[in-house]
Amino acid sequence: MEIKIKEVKNNTAHVEAILDKNEVDQQKEHAVDELIKEVTVKGFRQGKAPKTIAADHIDPDKLSNHILGHILNDIIDKTIKENKYRLLGRPVLENIDSQSKDGWIIKISLPLYPEINIDNYQKLFSKSDSKKKETEDEKIDRIYQTLSEKINVDIPEQVVEEETNYSLERLAEQAKTLNLTLESYLKAINKNLDQIKEEYRKKATESIKLDLILLEIGKKEKIDTDIKEIAAVAQKNGIPESQLGRLKSIMDRRKTIELLLKLC
Repeated sequence: MEIKIKEVKNNTAHVEAILDKNEVDQQKEHAVDELIKEVTVKGFRQGKAPKTIAADHIDPDKLSNHILGHILNDIIDKTIKENKYRLLGRPVLENIDSQSKDGWIIKISLPLYPEINIDNYQKLFSKSDSKKKETEDEKIDRIYQTLSEKINVDIPEQVVEEETNYSLERLAEQAKTLNLTLESYLKAINKNLDQIKEEYRKKATESIKLDLILLEIGKKEKIDTDIKEIAAVAQKNGIPESQLGRLKSIMDRRKTIELLLKLC
């Protein structure tokens, strides 16, 4: 397999992978070997039919997806390892040319974690001279605004797009609970799809940017909530073990914000 980095722009790596016919055939054989275990052929127990017979009973679409999945995983793993990339979001399949007798040409894009300069970030903050005493929420808002305005983060477009689409899906579900289509809901609030999508795009950009900055500051300051502390909070609040990773992120973020509050 030959992998080429065609371009890296806006923290997105555009990758082209070329597989010769032998490599594609090997992937097909591997996929068939895995899928025939799930095939039931009349007269044989599941997964026990001869390969030449069972292969004819595999769903062609399922086989194609399985082959492509294996190939994409190989491309992504090798590209990340060879280039020491750090992914920010999900890779995107841009194009696949499988018509050539010589092999396949696959193009994918990888959203990369951006470089974030937080050197001397403490100097961005100062104690408020306002006569009005700020509440904690007001201080946090000021922290967020300062970080967003003063620290540059180049977020891959497809990451913003994915978050925007996710927000639109949630809005559609919300409308559905009111027995409305998305179009009807938007009409009721006097907005069109382009307007709401632009709003969500801006929110997504700001939210992702802020999350990345806070994560970087937390990393710099070695903020790492102890597992015992996480477990205690989880037990107290009835949080399942499957959510401990998310809980850790929330607690690390809160500790980072507490550190920033001391600067204000």
